[in-house]
Amino acid sequence: MYPFSSSYPTHNVQDIRDEYDYIIIGGGTAGCVLAKRLTSDATSVLLVERGGVGDSWLSYIPLFSQPFNSNDDRTTALQSIPQKYVGNRQFDIMGGNSLGGGTKINAMLYTRGLPAEYNRWAKDGRVGWGYDDLQKYFCRSETDLDQNVNHPDDFHGLKGEWQNRSHPNEYWSHTSYITQATTNLGIPYVDDLNSPLHPPQGCAKMHYNIDSRGYRSSTFTAFLPPNFVNKYKERLHLCTYTAVSEIKFMEHEGKIEAQGVNLLSTKEGSDAGGPVRYVKARREIIVSAGAISSPQILMFSGVGPAQHLKQHGITVVKDLPAVGKHLQDHVAVPLQFRVPLRDSVVKLSAQPWTIIKEFLLYIFFGTGLLLAPMLELSIFLQIQLFNKDFSKMKATLKEQDARLPENIPDIEIMPIAFGEPTTLRPYGSGGLTFFVVNLQPNSLGSVTLSSRDPFSNPVVDLNFFETEHDWNIIRQGVKLGLKIQQEMSALTYPIAAHHVPESESDADVEAFIQEHCRTTTHYSSTCRMAPEYDGDGIGGVVDDRLRVHGICRLRIADASIFPQILSTHLAAPVVAVAEKCADMIKEDNF
Repeated sequence: MYPFSSSYPTHNVQDIRDEYDYIIIGGGTAGCVLAKRLTSDATSVLLVERGGVGDSWLSYIPLFSQPFNSNDDRTTALQSIPQKYVGNRQFDIMGGNSLGGGTKINAMLYTRGLPAEYNRWAKDGRVGWGYDDLQKYFCRSETDLDQNVNHPDDFHGLKGEWQNRSHPNEYWSHTSYITQATTNLGIPYVDDLNSPLHPPQGCAKMHYNIDSRGYRSSTFTAFLPPNFVNKYKERLHLCTYTAVSEIKFMEHEGKIEAQGVNLLSTKEGSDAGGPVRYVKARREIIVSAGAISSPQILMFSGVGPAQHLKQHGITVVKDLPAVGKHLQDHVAVPLQFRVPLRDSVVKLSAQPWTIIKEFLLYIFFGTGLLLAPMLELSIFLQIQLFNKDFSKMKATLKEQDARLPENIPDIEIMPIAFGEPTTLRPYGSGGLTFFVVNLQPNSLGSVTLSSRDPFSNPVVDLNFFETEHDWNIIRQGVKLGLKIQQEMSALTYPIAAHHVPESESDADVEAFIQEHCRTTTHYSSTCRMAPEYDGDGIGGVVDDRLRVHGICRLRIADASIFPQILSTHLAAPVVAVAEKCADMIKEDNF
C-alpha cells in the first residue's frame, strides 16, 4: 500500500506514446477491469484517468473509506440544478476521482441484482444480455470468500480477482430485531442475495468487497495491482491527472471512425490545461467515465443532440439525440431513529477515545468496528405485495419467481448504523437510519453541457419525482419503514423516532420527502443500450455490442449503458459489463 512502499507506476501526459492499440477513457470501476482484460503480450493499452492513484492508507480501511468519510482527492463533486419537484433543492453529485472510481469510496456492497433485471433487457431485445448470458461474467471477476472451496455453488466464482464476503457474525444487536420484525411482516430472510435461486423479495444478508486481509477491495486493487502493472509496463500505461478534451474522428470508406484522443493535464499548477497531446488508437477507444462524464465527453467530441452541440459551437460529428438523456438515480429518504449508543457508529464521535481501541483491534486481530459494516442487511421488495396497513406481505408462487421481469423490486430499505451525531448528542443515543429507496423510478433526468470548456462541469438535472408513480412508491416505502420500526419496538428493542415525518398522512410524508430526500449516487442510463430510434421517444446510444451508433471503433462500458436503472447497487453489474465488453472487443479484433 502506498506511500508505505515504492510508488505506483503511472505516467503523465507528456511521457506516453503517440499510439496504442486501445485507449480507455476513465480509470474507474469499469476502466480498471478493461485495462486488465485487454492488456496482453500482443496488445498495448492506455488508461486515462482524470484523478490520481488515490491509494492512501485510509482507502483500505473499510469504515474509514466509507462514503461519509470520503471527502479527499478520491472524490469529485458538483451540484445539480435546482429540482423543481422537491422545493428547488440542489443535490451534490458525487463520484470517484481516482483509479478504481466509485469502488474506492462506495459502501462496498456486492450485489448483482435479480436474474429478472437482465431477463427484462433480453425481453426488450438486447441480444446476449439475459441473466444466463451474464452469470459467467459475474463469476469470472469474483472470489466469494464465503464459498466452501470443495463444494462451491456454480453461480459463484472462486478464481476471480475481486473478493467479496459477508460477515460471519452479526455486529449490531439491532440486526436480529430487524430480521425478526420483517419476518413477522411476511418478508423472508435471504442468506445469499447474489444467488439466482432466492425470491425477489427479502431481508437479505449483505456481501461486501472486503478481501481476506480485511481491506477494501476496489477494482483498482483487485485488477491493477503493482505486480501486474509492472509486468506489462511496456504495454500498459496508466496516465493519471489527465482529461480527455475531445475524441477525434475521421471519415473512412464512407464511415465515421474514432481515431484518437486529445489529452490535457489536470494537475494543479503550471501544467494544468495545456499543451494538448494527441494520442492515436490503432484499434478501439472505450469510454468508461461514468454516467455523468461519459455523455459529456461524447458531446465535447461532437456526438450528441445536434441542436445542443451547435448552441455551444461544437461541430456535429454524429447527431445522436439520446446522449445525456434518460438519467436515472435511486432517490433515498432517510428515517432516523435513536438506539443504544453501542449499536451505532455514532459512538466513535461520542466516545472518541474508543478509536484507539478499535484501531488496535483492526490492525492486530482483523476485528472490531473498523471492519464492521454500516449495514448488515437490506430489504428488497415490491410494495404492492403489502396490505393497506403494511402489516403483512403476501406473494404468490409466480410472484416469488426471481427470473420474471414483472417481479423486479421497487423498494429497498437499508438499515444504516449511523445518525446525525450533533442532534443525537443531547440524548446520549446512537443513530439508526432507514434509507428508503425508490428502486424503479420512471422520472428521467439529463446531462447536458454548460460550455465547451473540457474543465467545466456539466449541467445535471436529476428530475426527481416528476411522476406521480415515483411519489406513490416512495410514500408507501416510508410508511413501511415506520412500520418496521414499530415492529422492532414491539419486540422490545429500544428504538425511538428521532427524525421522521410528523404523521403518516400523505401530506406530512410528502413534506418530509421533499425536505430530506437525497441521491444515492447510482447514476445510470445516459448512454443507454437500445436501438438508435426505439419508438419510446428517447432512443439509444450504443448497440448490443456497446458500439456507439453510427461510429466505428468507439464503445462505452459503464453504468451509462444500462437500458434502465437496475434495482440494486451498481458496482457488480458495472464490472460484469466491463468483462463482457472486453470479450466482445477481443472477438471483433482478433
